[in-house]
Amino acid sequence: MKLIAWVAFLAAWLALAPAAAAQRTAQVSLLEGRAQRSRGTGGRSELRGGAPLAQGDTIETQDASRLEVRFSDGSVLRLGPRSKLQLTQAHFGGPARRKLNARLFFGKLWAKVISVVQGEQKFQVETENAVAGVRGTTFRVDANEDKSVLVRVYDGSVAVGKGTAAGAAPGGERHEVPGPQEVTRDEWEKLVGRQMQILISPDGTPGEPESFSPEVDKDDPFARWNQERDTAAK
Repeated sequence: MKLIAWVAFLAAWLALAPAAAAQRTAQVSLLEGRAQRSRGTGGRSELRGGAPLAQGDTIETQDASRLEVRFSDGSVLRLGPRSKLQLTQAHFGGPARRKLNARLFFGKLWAKVISVVQGEQKFQVETENAVAGVRGTTFRVDANEDKSVLVRVYDGSVAVGKGTAAGAAPGGERHEVPGPQEVTRDEWEKLVGRQMQILISPDGTPGEPESFSPEVDKDDPFARWNQERDTAAK
């Protein structure tokens, strides 16, 4: 009887192990200061360096805190102080099935995507007023207190379109347009290339993509920290 029970336990464990591993799509690879995690209606718990993260987790950093999330493909997201992010979709079942959708409620986010995002893959960041759909790139998104959004691209390209407040379904698919190009006043999407940025106003009205100087970040501690982390990872 003991042997039968052990075999049954082992079979159940082997059946559950792949599913459990699939849920551990990311981990906190660096934490400076304090941050909390929550899921659904559950309470918040303190995060620690090395903690696993999964689809559905919401992460919030506190004052003077910074956090780095590393995914199984090597891509990273970093949050600045007083930032809140939800991993609404996170599937990393292999290079061809890589799908990430992150919702930035407020604060500053930096993303470094490893390898080109193509085919059925997806890597995008949503705010209330904009959705940034990515092709292999390094970029930042600032969701400001007045609900304006800044998307600044350092490498690669980002297709920036209307956010969920403007009627896009959360996690909806985005597509690149030959642009920069305005579609209509209600439905728009613009392609923002390397060393370019776009500002979306609090009412969701997009500006025009424009170039920016590297000097713009010289007095920005968050940008300098991210650039140092990216350089160290090479």
